[in-house]
Amino acid sequence: MDFLRTLLGVCSGMRFYQLALDWTPADALKYLLKLALFLALTGSPLVLWNGYRWANVALDQLEYSNVLPEFSIKKGRVHATAPQPYHRLFRDFAFVLDTTSAKPQPPAGAVAGITITADSILLWSEINPNPAPIETKLFPDGRVDVAYLRALLRESLWVSGILLAIMIFLLFFCASLLQVTMFGGLASFVEQGIEPSYRFDQLFSFGTLAITPAAVAALIYMAFGIGFEHLLLVYLFVFAFYFTGSTTVCRRLLLPPSARVDDDE
Repeated sequence: MDFLRTLLGVCSGMRFYQLALDWTPADALKYLLKLALFLALTGSPLVLWNGYRWANVALDQLEYSNVLPEFSIKKGRVHATAPQPYHRLFRDFAFVLDTTSAKPQPPAGAVAGITITADSILLWSEINPNPAPIETKLFPDGRVDVAYLRALLRESLWVSGILLAIMIFLLFFCASLLQVTMFGGLASFVEQGIEPSYRFDQLFSFGTLAITPAAVAALIYMAFGIGFEHLLLVYLFVFAFYFTGSTTVCRRLLLPPSARVDDDE
């Protein structure tokens, strides 16, 4: 309950950030761990849901266009009746089926794609032209069509959700820790010319709390399925706004009680 009250408080206003003045670095790290766990548990279903919707739209288009060649997986091997190599280009994304070659060449104009060989699947792109192969023996036997892909998608949701939650937790915690340390170090350097000034541990706590509304804004952004194009910009803007605003509002608390001027005066 204390965590949820803190989460709601730091998102609703700047005055709640005064608790950062009394926090130790250990308190800030504990809060950051709880925040990472909260985002992992709430963010992974949102990402999965948006990914599931996108995948179903793609499968609907695949079913409507009827461009998937006839092939099946039996005992870990791909068997195809379509002429090979089979190339299909969707704008700049390529689908390649070739069981006669270990590494078929992608068609011209493709910047990313999926290549299926006799015993592996390759998910490649310009950034990663030589990906690690995914062995087809990991997939169930059957004719590979839209119904097969839908069933595979549904069966993989639970495993994908667990792996995604772990990945979000680790990435968010490590990235946030690095972000707060960098912002705290930069702010403490600027604080040298300001009186009264914050200590580094206080700035570290302010940054930890300011990450909360930024992360919540990113969650809302993902929940509506807007996309990831401006997600980082939104996250950094909200973080900078709350970090700067909270340190400005709480600075008067560094003064002795007799020297403070209340906002109402």
